[in-house]
Amino acid sequence: MSMPLGVSLNPHEPADQLSHIAERFSAAAKSYQEHNCLQRLSGASLLQGFAVKGAILDIGAGPGTNFDHNATGTDIRVYALDIALGMLQQLNATYPEHRCVCGNAEQLPFADACIDNIYSNLALQWCHDFSAATSEMARVLKSGGEAHLSIVAAGSLAQLSTLGLRVNSFLSLESLQAAFDDTDWQFLDVKLMPMTVYFQDLKTLLYSIKGVGASVQSSLQTVTSADPDAHLGKLRGRHDWQALQQCAELFREAQGLPLTYQIAQFRVRRQGGSV
Repeated sequence: MSMPLGVSLNPHEPADQLSHIAERFSAAAKSYQEHNCLQRLSGASLLQGFAVKGAILDIGAGPGTNFDHNATGTDIRVYALDIALGMLQQLNATYPEHRCVCGNAEQLPFADACIDNIYSNLALQWCHDFSAATSEMARVLKSGGEAHLSIVAAGSLAQLSTLGLRVNSFLSLESLQAAFDDTDWQFLDVKLMPMTVYFQDLKTLLYSIKGVGASVQSSLQTVTSADPDAHLGKLRGRHDWQALQQCAELFREAQGLPLTYQIAQFRVRRQGGSV
């Protein structure tokens, strides 16, 4: 497959943390869509008003996005970028017309000013340095190009905190917004949106947070969402796990057990001038 736009399939070697994240997503690729209800909800909101034309960069593409209903031209090229090869293999099976690129948002393997618009749904909270990602997006976007982004923000997962579980922190809306250099970017729309998703049981709820880069920590040990039952049920003991489930049931609503995220949504435009 030829790769125009100066794309390199051999980006800089990722840090150990990124390698670990990539391995986890690759392992979960085939079952990912069973647990990504938040991603679907956020994506439906983010796609509203997103114009698909020319070269589109989907950062943190995961299992892929259907842009057909947003197409405004015929010469459309979607570059699906993800750090996990397993995800890209799954995406390629569903969207063979998309060009798959393995890389990360802080070191985009693309030439300057070669992308018309950028889309990223619930991926950029993984960034170690979000300002590096905004700088890279500005570099690869053409003048006047837009970036439509959804990012998990501070205040998310309040129900887990109420259960006595500590969750990793996310950047506030203000901190995220400050990472956009005003010499590069014009803000079109910035808002913080609460989104609540529902689950049949606590195990499924905890498993779901893997897709947004969250982890849960109890008072006894770290609990990753890759196998919440193993950590909470065996390491803490079955009695503690059952007690936690009973506490979670106090929050149950008609739709199921709720989990609320604060989603920062940015619609920004690349300023004119030199890149």
